[in-house]
Amino acid sequence: METIFSGQECPNRADASCPAAINALRTSVISCRLDEGLTFLWGNASFFKGIHYPAQEYHRLYADLRQYYAGYPEDFERIRRALSQAREENDFQIDLTVRLPRKEGGFFWAQLSGSVFEDRDADGLLFQGEFADVDAFVAEAEELDRLYRQRQQYFNWMLDTYIGNVYISDMDTYELLYLNQNSCKTLGKSASQVLGRKCYEVIQGRTAPCPFCTNDKLREDADYDWEFDNPLLQKTFLIKNREISWDGRRARIELSHDGQSPEYKLAKKDQEMNAIIRAIPGGFARVDAQDMRTVLWYGGDFLNLIGYTKEEFECELHSECTYVHPDDIERAAKIMASSRETGKKTVVEGRIITRDGTIKILTMTYTYVSAEDSWDGIASFYSAGIDVTRERAEQDRQRRALEDAYQAARVANDAKTNFLSSMSHDIRTPMNAIMGMAVIAQANLGNPEKLTDCLSKISTSSRHLLGLINEVLDMSRIESGKIDLSSEMVSLPDLVEEVIGICRPLSNQKHHQLFISADHVRHEKVVTDMNRLQQVLMNLLSNAVKYTPDGGTISLRLRELPSIVPGRGQYEFIVSDNGIGMPEDFVPHIFEPFTRAEDSRISKIQGTGLGMTITENIVSMMNGTIEVKSQLGEGSQFIFAVSFEVCEEESCSGELAGLPVLVVDDDQVVCESAAELLKDLGMHGDWVLSGREAIVRIGAAHDRGEDYYFVILDWQMPDMDGLDTVRAIRAKLGRDVPIIIISAYDYSDIEDEFLKAGADAFIAKPLFKSRMACAFHKFCRSVPGETASPEEAAPSALAGKRLLLVEDNELNLEIAAELLQMQGILVETAENGQKALEKFKASGLREYSCILMDIQMPVMDGYQATEAIRALPRADAKEIPIIALTANAFAADLGKAHSAGMDDHIAKPIDMQVLVEALSRLMA
Repeated sequence: METIFSGQECPNRADASCPAAINALRTSVISCRLDEGLTFLWGNASFFKGIHYPAQEYHRLYADLRQYYAGYPEDFERIRRALSQAREENDFQIDLTVRLPRKEGGFFWAQLSGSVFEDRDADGLLFQGEFADVDAFVAEAEELDRLYRQRQQYFNWMLDTYIGNVYISDMDTYELLYLNQNSCKTLGKSASQVLGRKCYEVIQGRTAPCPFCTNDKLREDADYDWEFDNPLLQKTFLIKNREISWDGRRARIELSHDGQSPEYKLAKKDQEMNAIIRAIPGGFARVDAQDMRTVLWYGGDFLNLIGYTKEEFECELHSECTYVHPDDIERAAKIMASSRETGKKTVVEGRIITRDGTIKILTMTYTYVSAEDSWDGIASFYSAGIDVTRERAEQDRQRRALEDAYQAARVANDAKTNFLSSMSHDIRTPMNAIMGMAVIAQANLGNPEKLTDCLSKISTSSRHLLGLINEVLDMSRIESGKIDLSSEMVSLPDLVEEVIGICRPLSNQKHHQLFISADHVRHEKVVTDMNRLQQVLMNLLSNAVKYTPDGGTISLRLRELPSIVPGRGQYEFIVSDNGIGMPEDFVPHIFEPFTRAEDSRISKIQGTGLGMTITENIVSMMNGTIEVKSQLGEGSQFIFAVSFEVCEEESCSGELAGLPVLVVDDDQVVCESAAELLKDLGMHGDWVLSGREAIVRIGAAHDRGEDYYFVILDWQMPDMDGLDTVRAIRAKLGRDVPIIIISAYDYSDIEDEFLKAGADAFIAKPLFKSRMACAFHKFCRSVPGETASPEEAAPSALAGKRLLLVEDNELNLEIAAELLQMQGILVETAENGQKALEKFKASGLREYSCILMDIQMPVMDGYQATEAIRALPRADAKEIPIIALTANAFAADLGKAHSAGMDDHIAKPIDMQVLVEALSRLMA
């Protein structure tokens, strides 16, 4: 504290009194003149109380501080020097620890803080200081210093008696600060000879620090272990280093053993043991056998295994195995007790809980070691634990997967059992019809009408039976992954016509209205698998026919959508019906095999339950999608979307350019689509939605002298149908304008009536650009008003051709031969491939125009026979067309047939139209 008093407050007298404010302070304060003896001016009450002197007695005995400190002259000198130094340095502040003598003898330690200032009344300097009692702190410091020295002595004693080498060096200056006795022996020098010298000079004989010095790797909280081959001492040392503080200096302590010492060998063994422990994927612990809780030692991956750090394990768990799951602790104790009783190791699985709450499953091994056999006399259990959580989770997953697979297999087995049961009924039904109709036909050979009816029903039942068999075979093929798609150019108009031709008789039997439309189809020829595409459409349409009651409505709409991929077209096939529909919960299962909705209305409808599964698989293989919309009692809609490669089509000739056409149809979508197609043909298309509008539009065009070149007219329209509209147009314009009738129905029954009324031609819906262009060109080449006469049927181009038919089944041979002979073909037969080869060898050059070859035959099959014929050294061996006839009607079989040298592949049962087309193409 610093206070400057006036002459009145602090007079220049020996008996000057202390100011009242300072006298009231609890700390000891004095004032002295800054002369040789530090003349005492005054002290406050706390000062005199602290040294046990009354103020008057102190003033009487001591005139200055020199006299007061007569028993402790060194303390007075310290005060005087401090004041002198402060005066010289112009600091005027002192702060030091001194003793304060007491009246009865002895002293206490005090911290003296004060200031030097100039006395204004007297020409001189004064010192005013405060004594703070620090006796307890000094005593504590002395005790700590004593303990430090004692520990230092113990530390030095341990280092001196350490069996290995110890040295301590300054990490900054490399000076040796300490060596133990064993180090002196190793170096062959006394401590006095080497202390203070550089460690690298004494230990390694170097003149500069070694380049591999490990000082930068040392830490205060961890050891650094390494080996060093000392060339000076010609020994290898196992070394342990750490950074320490030595008398306030940052120092390096090094403990080492040379390679020949037992300690070195034990250390190496410890290293090997630790390496083995680290290599084992688990943790190790030694548990006290008395409480079965305290962990005496741990190693390996123990801490990572339980999810604790060393500090957390020791401070939070108190080194106890409370990390074991509460539900498993009692069981673990019983197992450990059993191990102690039997003396054998036990292996068990248990759970632990890591610090973050994760539950792990461990395989734990317990081995009991008695106190007598223990190295430290403590009975304990040695335990090893390995984390098997992942393995058990995987086993559990596999178990659940096996259970799921078992359930799926059981469900599939039940489904297939039900499927076979229903298939037995479904296959027997058409088979009974075939057999029954055959018996009836044999009994009515003299009744042509009855015979024709029986044969018709046999044909229908046969087709149905073939469809059932094909579905089963296709599903088997799909499940085995052997189904393939072929690529060929497909005409979408021809495809739709063929599909509708098959489905129309079925829908007619149930008096369905069948609507077919094509919407903006500009690319009619695409590359795809025609048979598979046809199969998808047939499955969708036949399902619609099956599940639509009599008098219902079914529609097929084909749309071409804009495509962003050059050279490809995006198509949609939409099949809709107003039939019985499906429950909402069944719709997601419709593509599963052997499934049908529970509905009494369909219990008598025959089917395998595979058609939609096959459909979805084919759609998927085509990289397409199929969507189902259905409501119970309102019908269903299937949208099949797929992308096809489109083929370049010939541009339309200029003779149609600019010709005006009127389209008349009550369906606006048909009208708009037709107008788009006419625009693509270079023509001008107008459209109206009724016959009456058509009469008005045609009359107005005629009055302007801009008659339509063609009129495209729908057959069935409300209010005024197509027939009445034709009659009205002819009455108004005569026969100058060609009228083309379009219809989604079979128009054979009304063809004569329309022709008599004035119609010129017929086109079946849906309208395609190619069909329209063909009809228009026909009229462009003919005289307006005249119709082309139908061409007379040309004789078969196959008549008189000689074929070799190879078939091992006599009935199939007879049927095929009869069908071929109906075309005027001369047929020779062979019952196996070997016979066919012999007959071909014996025949004249090009005597046979073609060979129809069965595949599966005894002696030599069809592939082998074909390869043998192709290998013959005669001119026609490689030229003669060879067509495979086989029940193996898959794409892979087609590829196999071509690989053997065959030119085409016809599936059994033989479709005569397909066979005739193939023969005509190959024998032309």
